[in-house]
Amino acid sequence: MIPFGFEGANDSSGGGGPPPPPPSFTPVTNTYTTGTNALETIPSGASQVVITVDGGGASAATVADGSLKGGAGAGARAVRTVTGLVGGQTFRYTVANAVPGHTGGSLGSGTAGEASTVTSESDTHGIGMTAHGGSPGTTTLNGQGGNATGGTTNTNGGDASNGSGGDGVAGPGGVGGNSGNSGTAPSGGGASGDTTGAVGGGSGARGQVSFAYT
Repeated sequence: MIPFGFEGANDSSGGGGPPPPPPSFTPVTNTYTTGTNALETIPSGASQVVITVDGGGASAATVADGSLKGGAGAGARAVRTVTGLVGGQTFRYTVANAVPGHTGGSLGSGTAGEASTVTSESDTHGIGMTAHGGSPGTTTLNGQGGNATGGTTNTNGGDASNGSGGDGVAGPGGVGGNSGNSGTAPSGGGASGDTTGAVGGGSGARGQVSFAYT
């Protein structure tokens, strides 16, 4: 006979059991189109991030009518997956600005695309990613795509061809030699301009940086 009040005294199931699981993390992506040495804070509960860094497209030259030169190269892309995150730790990032093409009416070269970067700040993974901008179109040459370092995958920007701008991974280049069409963001290179029609060289597109947390 069990004394009154002792029922279940040795029963570990009486209202106990394992603690509830921690709340799940809702995936979030932070995408930046501007920023210089800006701070990115890892959200609490995130365990992994995919960092994507796109460099800027270069701008194009103004060339003679009918020339197949002067197109500008596209910016590169670096992508890296980082695990074992600690909420509250930080990265630093810089996003490449767009660059203007050479003005119309006279021969002249474009401007090199800018680099986009991500580095560890208080984060302990030693991240150092750079996506370089493309090279500019000149009066005698089409520009080449930039290269990238520090990613799990690094993809060069596209080279310019026949006066059209090079394509980035996400943003196409300006289409048509002598058109002066700008590259599309992120990373597209500009198309060459035309001295005859006073059409300036196309602008190089800005870069981009994104952090996709899960």
